[in-house]
Amino acid sequence: MADARTVKQKLRKLLRVVDFDVETQRSITAQLERELNTSLSQHKPLIKEEIDAFLTEQQDEEDDAGSDSEPEPARPPPAKKQKAASGGAALPPPPGDCVVPLSAVRFATVRQYGGKSMVDVREFYEKDNSLKPGAKGLALQPEGWAVLVQQAGALTGALEAGDDAFRVELGASTKRASISTFKGRHSVDLREYYEKEGEMRPGKKGIALQAEEWGKLCTAAAQLSQQLQQSGGGSGAAPSAGPSGARKAAGSAGPSSGATANPAAAGASGAVAGGAAGAFGSGVELSSTRRADVSTFKNVVYVNIREYYEKDGQKLPGSKGISLPREQFAALNAHAAELDAAVKQHNTAYELQLSAKRKATVSCFKKTYLVNLREYYEKDGQQLPGKKGISLSEDQWAKLLAGLPGLAAALDQA
Repeated sequence: MADARTVKQKLRKLLRVVDFDVETQRSITAQLERELNTSLSQHKPLIKEEIDAFLTEQQDEEDDAGSDSEPEPARPPPAKKQKAASGGAALPPPPGDCVVPLSAVRFATVRQYGGKSMVDVREFYEKDNSLKPGAKGLALQPEGWAVLVQQAGALTGALEAGDDAFRVELGASTKRASISTFKGRHSVDLREYYEKEGEMRPGKKGIALQAEEWGKLCTAAAQLSQQLQQSGGGSGAAPSAGPSGARKAAGSAGPSSGATANPAAAGASGAVAGGAAGAFGSGVELSSTRRADVSTFKNVVYVNIREYYEKDGQKLPGSKGISLPREQFAALNAHAAELDAAVKQHNTAYELQLSAKRKATVSCFKKTYLVNLREYYEKDGQQLPGKKGISLSEDQWAKLLAGLPGLAAALDQA
């Protein structure tokens, strides 16, 4: 008899090649039984959940591909995408004691300058078959890095909420971490400021990290902190403040042990273990990797609907998800019956406006109907789906629908 792990592995491999316009769950299960030479009747719930998860992932990928990635304004020297060096070999990574890739041309490294260790977050460009540091970036002394790590959860929450007013002073220096917006895209901006006419103004030294880049930096925080200590960077950047620790350390700004400093980021950064500290109630399990709960950020309460991934025995929030403030959740709750009817009727023309930029819609992807909770942006006079959001299978939507009264009650108690 095949165990659950074997079934999942074989099923995922099979799903990548099946034609969903022809195949059904029953035919896929039959094909899987032939491959494994055993009955899989006891694994039917698992197979259904895995098929739903695969299809929603594919839908999310299409949504992401359809949303334009807006670059931040270019500054010299221009950074080129990493190319293969002569002979077909990839370019070597930039120098440093600990090199963490954030994108093809952006890296976080621990390096020495003037006899001092620091964490440098920087964009590189190619020259003479090697990567050279560009002007776009910021080097943080140990005390500044320690503050960034401690406030990572709060920053993630502010990023998810699009809170342009949020900022963190990185130690006693003139460096700050804040949330910036360019053409509708939010990013974490690490920057050095200068004073002019009694005001602190952003300087040229700095870098704006997109959500995926920021997530990779948070994930590698423990590794960078440990290397910083080993390089003589002091104890202020202890590895305990790394990816999950960084989010927990931000508890003063909101939830700590399961959600990040933000409800938005109960999903965006924190482990979920039966509900977050700072969250209200135990939440609603939508699948083995998806969850809805209520949490707070800067005294604002949200319903957070998010996908999680497992790392080091903990469930950590991923980038797929959305956080709904009271008024947006109220709109969803008030019209949930209409939305449910649209799903059951396969009415892909149905739209529920949650706010000026957010909608709940019904879509069909490879003969599977999904509920999409998503933020939109405007381009050429059209409303286009952005990356912030989540697509729920009919089963996941049904669980969320059943859990709406509990979430509403938790929201009222918050």
